[in-house]
Formats: sequence, C-alpha cells, structure tokens
Amino acid sequence: MRVLQLVFTLSVCFAIGQAEARERIRIVGSPSDVGLVQPAAESFASHWHQDMPGLEATGAALGFKLFCKGVGFEHPDAVVTSRSITEHERKTCAANGVDAITRIPVGRDATVLVSKSGGVNLDISPGQLFSALATQVDQAGTPVPNPYERWSQIVPALPDKEILVMAPEPNTSASHVFHELVLTEGCRAHPSVMALEPEERDQACRDLRDDGHVVSATKREKDVIGWLQRHPNAYAVTSYTTLLKGNGSISASAIDGVVPTPETLASARYPLTTTLYIYVKDRHLRSLPSLQQLVYEITSERAISPEGYLTEQGLVPLDDISRNQARDRALRLGL
Repeated sequence: MRVLQLVFTLSVCFAIGQAEARERIRIVGSPSDVGLVQPAAESFASHWHQDMPGLEATGAALGFKLFCKGVGFEHPDAVVTSRSITEHERKTCAANGVDAITRIPVGRDATVLVSKSGGVNLDISPGQLFSALATQVDQAGTPVPNPYERWSQIVPALPDKEILVMAPEPNTSASHVFHELVLTEGCRAHPSVMALEPEERDQACRDLRDDGHVVSATKREKDVIGWLQRHPNAYAVTSYTTLLKGNGSISASAIDGVVPTPETLASARYPLTTTLYIYVKDRHLRSLPSLQQLVYEITSERAISPEGYLTEQGLVPLDDISRNQARDRALRLGL
C-alpha cells in the first residue's frame, strides 16, 4: 500500500473570502483515520470536479473540539474518527448550536496487540492485559501497585519474558478506544480496584504504569513498526491498519482466543473491533452542497465494497446491508 500523504489546509480557505471558502470542504480527525479517507477525497475532487477537501490530522479529541465550536465556515464541516462522540462532546456541540449532526459508518477497524513477526504471539484477555499495563492491580482482594515484571507472572501460560508494551499516543482515537475496550473492560477483572471510590476507581482504571514497562507511541505508524523491529520481545497496541501497513513485518496476538482478520472484524467477533465514522455538520450542507457529494463518494461501492479502493488501503468493509444503509444516509443528509 502506498504511503498516505495528508493534506493540511488550516489557513487557505479563510484568507480568500467566504464565497471561495464555501467551495472547499474542511475535515478533521485522527491521523490514521483522515489518512485512510484521503483517496476518497482525491476521487471526489476528480470525479465531481471540485476543489480538493482540506484534511487536517488534528487527532480525534481536538477534531471534535474544533467541530463542536460552532456553525460557520471558520469551523470544520466533518470529523472522521474510529470512535463515537462522547456525551461531553455532544453537549458542547449542542451548547454552541451544533445540534444537527449525522453520523455515518464507513467501515471497520480494530485495536490490535502486535509484535515483530517471528516472535511470540499472545492469547490474552483484556483483564490480563490490564494486569500488564495498569498502575494498580488486584492481588488477594487488595489493590496494590503493579508488581508484574514478566508476562508469566500474570498467568503461567503467558511467555516468561519481560513486559514491554507501546501504548497509543494520548488524546488520539486509538487511545480513546484503548481505554474503553482494553483498560475499562480489563479493570472489571480486578474486583478490589473496581471497589474503590468512584473518582479513585476511574483513575486506577485509566492510569498506565510509569516504571519503564509501558512507553507511549508516536503518531507515525512507521515509527511504531520500526520500534518493534528494534525491540523483538516487545508489543505495541495500535490499529489494524498499522498491522496491514507492516507488510508482514509485524503480527497480531489473539484477544480472548480471536485473532484480528478481515473476517473476524467484519463480523465483529474480534473483541476490539471498532467502526470508522464520518460525522457531518448538517447546517453546513445548504451553503456547501459538495459536502453531500463527498460523503456519497466515501460511502460509494467503488470506495468501500470488498473490492473498493479504501479496502485496498486497509479498511475492512461493512456487510452489504450496512453499506447500503450508509449510502442511504448520505443521500438523505440534511433532510
């Protein structure tokens, strides 16, 4: 797969006047998600004879913050993300007049635990992964500072080697999914941690250890892959698309006995499956009709079918019914 080059247009649209600004669409989101839809933006510009949309790799949290600031062309038109909008973000949107939002699924992605190919792949549960990564864990009914140095100390079936894991960069969609699907779920396997007072429990279920066994990732997928090549006994929590971009140099561990594959993601059998969404600001459609054309291009069969060009970039396609429903939503935008 070719390397996706993001298009940054933070200042162009607004310096040339509102009339021209209405001709250029502005999309924000996490780097991997924005990069994944770049081919659709290019196809839209060519097929519909429109200006190339501005794609801004802001990260999911900042993307929603910008999106929810208000209505008008000083604010983004859409967010591309592999996580759902939070309740806090939705309330912020509503308070700023962004009260008409359409969410359209585009395809599947997943959070995966990967390592250098040829090494030892794990079969691990979220609870065991929490035991490896968290600041506090349950031991004999008591929350204690994480004592685990080696995987086999968690359960004997895991390899007898030092724990070293690269976690997603904070404030990214990958980080949000990691906290929701791995840490929050895994924390439930630690009763004494769950029994803490709510504020203390939330902190304990979220905090990662800082004793050298967990390191933070960078935004660049190739850096994650390169780090794994230099640390053959380590693991990284990353996206399924990063696994594919490794071109066989990295491999994935099983979660609860299920390995991430196109089939297990499409059926959502893999426990850490996520959905890629585009969130559209409905009030921008009247002054920016090309926005609907772009969303239709992103949800078209030539883009997201099993043979589509976004599938070639690593997107796992939705089933036939879900793809048809996504296109129906695109056609009904603003109605």
